[in-house]
Amino acid sequence: MDNATPIPGYGDLLQAAWSLGRADGLFAAAFEPDVAPLPATDVCQGRHPDEFAAELWGDQPGPPPSGLTVNAPLWYAAGFTVGLADERRRIAARRREAFAWIRVRTRPIPRAQG
Repeated sequence: MDNATPIPGYGDLLQAAWSLGRADGLFAAAFEPDVAPLPATDVCQGRHPDEFAAELWGDQPGPPPSGLTVNAPLWYAAGFTVGLADERRRIAARRREAFAWIRVRTRPIPRAQG
């Protein structure tokens, strides 16, 4: 009996591309300018679409599905955009909370009259 892992489905591979893009977007939020253009869809993690599809395909037998070369970069870019937006919202919320806390801590202490 062979204990080989099953070949991932096409949807699983696209989801992996999206997840990689989201992780990169989360990381990039710390240093990407707010006016940064959308990520280019022809490069994913520094790879061309063929290389990215092969990376997703891994050690599976045969070449990756032909549609993966076209669609994986699009899913990666979508994940990157979501990750970037999510992390920027989280950073902005933390700044608002920190500012609110500073305002509470620096209020003057009320003094009794008389």
